Amino acid sequence: MFRHFLHATCGALGRTRLFALLLIAPAALAAQQAQAAPRATPRTALTLADVVERLERTNPMLAASRAAAQAARARIGPATALPDPRAQLAVMNRMLPNLSTMSVLAMDQLTVMQMLPLATRRPAARAAEARARTAESGIDAQRFAVRRDAASMLADWWQADAARGVMDETRTLLRESAAAADAMYGAGQARQADVLRAQAELTRMTAEWLTMDGMRRTAAAGLSAMLDEPLDADALHPELPAGPAAPMAVSSTVASPDVVTAHHSVDAAIAMEAVARRERWPELDVGLQLGRRPGSSEQMVSLMAGASIPIFARQRQLQMIEESSAMRRMVEAEARSAMAENRAGVSEALAALERSRTLQRLYATTLLPQLHAVLESANSAYRAGTGPIDVALDALMAENVARIAHITARADEARALARIERLTGRAWFGVPLMPERHP
Repeated sequence: MFRHFLHATCGALGRTRLFALLLIAPAALAAQQAQAAPRATPRTALTLADVVERLERTNPMLAASRAAAQAARARIGPATALPDPRAQLAVMNRMLPNLSTMSVLAMDQLTVMQMLPLATRRPAARAAEARARTAESGIDAQRFAVRRDAASMLADWWQADAARGVMDETRTLLRESAAAADAMYGAGQARQADVLRAQAELTRMTAEWLTMDGMRRTAAAGLSAMLDEPLDADALHPELPAGPAAPMAVSSTVASPDVVTAHHSVDAAIAMEAVARRERWPELDVGLQLGRRPGSSEQMVSLMAGASIPIFARQRQLQMIEESSAMRRMVEAEARSAMAENRAGVSEALAALERSRTLQRLYATTLLPQLHAVLESANSAYRAGTGPIDVALDALMAENVARIAHITARADEARALARIERLTGRAWFGVPLMPERHP
């Protein structure tokens, strides 16, 4: 309708009046379309606090970590308990074929034996407790890991959603530019190349919009998988939490969940090595035996004590010591590596955070105002007939790219903060951690 209206009036209006009409008609057309279009359903805000609360309840990996910690804690009792005693009932020296008790050697016996692993009992208990602490600290590590992943996916979703909104505005302006160029071309006041260029830019922007919409839905699907519940990308509007405004002074190792878990793993490996070294010690057995002769009132008692003899220590116990010692050295090396990687990761994340905040200030205070001024100047020149449409379209696309880059920098800030949370074990988003209750 707008295009036919322009064609009908171009022949009767001069160039100056035509451009005045181009300024007024899009606004009128937009108002008419807004009245005719159905009212969009408002979307529900989805915040990081909502996501974290759902993660605590529904995330499968968190549930698996809690179950693993519960299993490790349940192993402490068996590690400290004595082995079950063995009881043996014997009917001895009966005569065949009728099992007669006439033999003077006939006897009935009850034997009870108990093994006493005194050498390995305490070290085994300490090893089980260290493994339980490792599993419990793994819950905190997993919580920060899923919190980082959720915050990053929420930032991806927000970035794609915000960029799509910018592209919607740019597509609207490109449609108006294409319609205006087409109308002016029909009136003989523009080149065909102007029409083709405007249409090509509109098509390219539509393709980018479709790509961004796919990225938005992909991010929503990833977050839905983490929460183990469906999320409607069209019904929800993601919101990024605000990070600390002041520069952060963080420690890379004090409360890092990964480093804490690594230290507990070292403690468990040291305890397991102590258990292996105690395996060389003999295991004691004590027993009680009661006996009586059939048909007699005489009863007998025997006390027994025994010990294992480690004659195959070279093939068994010494190899176990060698294995546990190598495992301890491996875990200690992994702990040192975790500390080094954590320090490097914090430095990288802080650099990324500073870079994203610097870019945001640069875009907001300098580049975007400059590009908007360029766009206004190019549009004024084109409306006055002193500038080509190419300059106006280039200025429009440059502003579009800068606005999306500003959005990307904001999302990068959220992703950097999420990584810093993961590496330091502290909540920097203002969304507190729910306390974990260990048994």
